[in-house]
Parts: sequence; C-alpha cells; structure tokens
Amino acid sequence: MGFLYRVLRTIFADMEPDAPVQSPDLSGLLPPEEAFEWPRHASRHHNWEQAAARWQVLRHVYPDHPACWFQGVNALTQSAKYDKAEDLLARAREQFPNHPSFFAEAGFLDMQRGDLDSAQESLTKARTHLPKNFMTWVWSAQLAEQMGDYDAALVYACRATECAPERAGLFIEHANLTMRAERYEEAIEQWELINDRFPGLDAAYKGLAQAQRMLDGADEAQPESTKQDAPGLHAHPIRLIELIWTKAIFNLHSEVRRNYLSFGWWVLEPLMHLAVYQIVFGVLLFRGGPGFLLFLMVGVVSWMWTMKCISGSSGSISGGQNLMFLVGVPPIVFPSVCLLQATIKQIPVFLLLIGFVLFNGSSPGLHWFALIPILIVHALLNIALSLAIAAVTPMVRDLQQIIPTGLTLLMFMSGIFYDYETFDQKWHALFLLNPVAFILKCYRDVFIGGTTPDMAALAGRGAICAVACVLFLMIYKRLRYFYPRVVME
Repeated sequence: MGFLYRVLRTIFADMEPDAPVQSPDLSGLLPPEEAFEWPRHASRHHNWEQAAARWQVLRHVYPDHPACWFQGVNALTQSAKYDKAEDLLARAREQFPNHPSFFAEAGFLDMQRGDLDSAQESLTKARTHLPKNFMTWVWSAQLAEQMGDYDAALVYACRATECAPERAGLFIEHANLTMRAERYEEAIEQWELINDRFPGLDAAYKGLAQAQRMLDGADEAQPESTKQDAPGLHAHPIRLIELIWTKAIFNLHSEVRRNYLSFGWWVLEPLMHLAVYQIVFGVLLFRGGPGFLLFLMVGVVSWMWTMKCISGSSGSISGGQNLMFLVGVPPIVFPSVCLLQATIKQIPVFLLLIGFVLFNGSSPGLHWFALIPILIVHALLNIALSLAIAAVTPMVRDLQQIIPTGLTLLMFMSGIFYDYETFDQKWHALFLLNPVAFILKCYRDVFIGGTTPDMAALAGRGAICAVACVLFLMIYKRLRYFYPRVVME
C-alpha cells in the first residue's frame, strides 16, 4: 500500500511529462520487476497512453532502471506521440549511453514516423547488439514488409520465434506474414506447426482453412498447362517425410512435458513389464533358471516395439480428422507419425538391451552384423501390421475394442516368456509361421545363442513384409479422399 500511495502522489505531482518532482521516499518499494508489471499490464491491453503515464511515474521512483526509459519510449511511440518519444529517447541515450535498447527503440520510432531509411540503419545495429530480443526481429520483419522485401521479413519473423519459442503470437504473426506474402503452401506448414505446438488455438484452425482456400483459389486461377498432376498439397514424398518427422517430434516433446520423469518413462516402462513377467513366470510359475532374465528381456524389448506401433496407429486416422478436413493431409501421415514415435522411443530401450547382453557376458562377434537385417525386417513387419490395422479401423469401428485382446493373444503366442523348443518338434515350424515369434527367435539367436539366424527365412519374410508395405501404400493413396468421409460418419 505504501508503494501505491507514493505512485499516486507522484502522478498528481507531475502535470507535465517528466516534470521535476521532489525525490520520493524509496523505503519499502517493491522489487523493480514487480513494480514494472503495473505499466506492462496496460501495454498488454494496448492502453498505450496509460502505459506511458505509468512508466513516467516509475522513472522518478526507479531512475536507474533502463526499462523505465526505453519502454516508456515504446509506449509513447505506440500512442503516436512521436515528439515526446524522441525527446525521451534522447534523454535515455544520455542516461544510458551504451545501452543497446536505444537502437531498437530508435528503429521502431523511425519506422512509425515513416523514415524507413533511418529505421533500417537503427534496426541493423539492433540486430547486432540485441540478437536475443524477439522484438528486435519483430520490428525488423515489419520494416522489411513495409519495404516490400518479404524474403527478409520471413527470415526475421522466424528468428523472432526462435528467440521466444513459448510465445504463440509470434508463430501466428509469422504464419500471417507468410499469407500476406501469398506463399500459401508455406503458410499451411506454419499453421500445422502452430496446431502441433499450441493445440486448441482457434486462430490456427482458421488460418489453416483460409490458407487452403487461398491455395485452392490460386490453383484454379492457373492455366491448365501449368497445373501439377500430383493431387494435394502434401503429395511430394519429401514434404510428407518432413511433415511426419515434425509432427512426431512435437508429439514426443508434448508427451514428455506432461510427465515428471519425462524421457525416463521410455526406459522405465519396459523395465516394469520385465519385472512383472519375471515375478510371474520366473518366480511364481517356476519357469526361471540360468539366463531366464536375459531371455525374457530380449522378448519384452522386441515385443514392445511391435505392440506400441500397432496400438498407437490403430485409431490414428480417426484422431487426425481435423487436419484431413482443413488441410487435406493424406491419411497415411497419421499412422506413420505413430510408427516414428514408437521407433524413436525404442532406441534407448534397445541400447539398454545391448548393455544388458554385454553385462551378462555375451561377447559381440561377426554374428552381430545380422542385427541389421533383423531390425530392417522387424521394422517392415511393424509398418505392415500398423498400416493394415490403421486402414481397417475407421471402416470397422468395433475393431478398436478388439485390438487390445488381439495384442494380448499375439503376445502369448509369440514365445516372449517361454521357449517354443520345449514343444514337440512337429509344432516348431507351425509356431514360427507367426512373424513376431520368428523375429524374437532371430534376436535370441544373436544375443543368447551367439549364432547367425536363418538368413534365407529372414529374407523371405522381409520380402513378404516389403510387398505388404507397398500394397498398403497404394491402398492409402487410392482411398485418400475416402477416409475423410468415413471418419465423419
């Protein structure tokens, strides 16, 4: 209350801007950053005249803080009181002759007054002295746009988002600038990025829809001879890969931010499954023995990659209906994102498995090179199974309820916590027709048996999985415009 009293007393004492006043009693003042919230609140509501008046008051209370001066200049500039802003800026330069904020505020003031050449000179210096101040780049982008240089404006707008990645407004302004530059394909990518990074923003969904409409209108205005035969915005494979990678990375970042242990869960989850199976099958059911823990770990790590790929992809197309409607993103993007996420999360777990194998005394040899084709075939198997499940689920919604039970059945039939060689010999070939069981056998041959698996059988299964992947790619391409209608039903 003492601080507010002194503030009000100073306001009534100052009838002219920065008129000399009696030195205030500085005892019991708030910390500067808390006091500065008072004028900044007015700035956030675009009440620039009130903000300028409040900064004026604080200049008497905190005369040695540059923010009171330079942000006061900004508030005066925003309220179009350019002469007062110029006078205050000159006084601020005398008070703080080496402070880099002078160049940024001078550039913004010159730009608002229409002196673009002087603004260009000042903002060039500001970018050198204040490279981490996002407003420097925002004003530079605005100036470049006024001068018609959209290439430079987009570069500066991008730098602003890098300086303050937590500010959604900077990303939105970058996307809007791309729209004003009539680069609608780039704008759509920007709006997609905003949707991934800041979910739930109405402005992002509206921007996506507007960019798509503008792009469609531009395509219709082109002569028929110049139109592309490839359907859709994201038809180019490189563009698709970039979109899948970006969305997967942002999904993973969003996931780890929600958990206290963040990335630690990627390793803890399989270890918890391993502990449960060890207690149940190794201890309670007396199936343990020498080497059982390593046998179990190879099975659990391998199985969880397949399980996460299938379970994550199953409802992915229905979950991506907004992007299919607003932007025309191909349906195959959504299961692909889930596959990539599961694969990235598998990397530290697989490295943990290798460390556990080495800890148990198994020595790497030439047979370890067989891991490369095993991993490739395993990846192709995961892709084929995930694309198949994701393709069918939107058309048969009940399948979503059956998938968990089906995965449990597949787990029990794949030999994760038991050795199929304990069965009668006549059943071995039939058991290994299960592709997951065969992949687990290959891993165990390398890590536990110290031998190279049956490469001919591995190649045969790899060829079947590759053909299945190609077939599903063709199906997804053919049904691209079918899925948006299905998910609406």
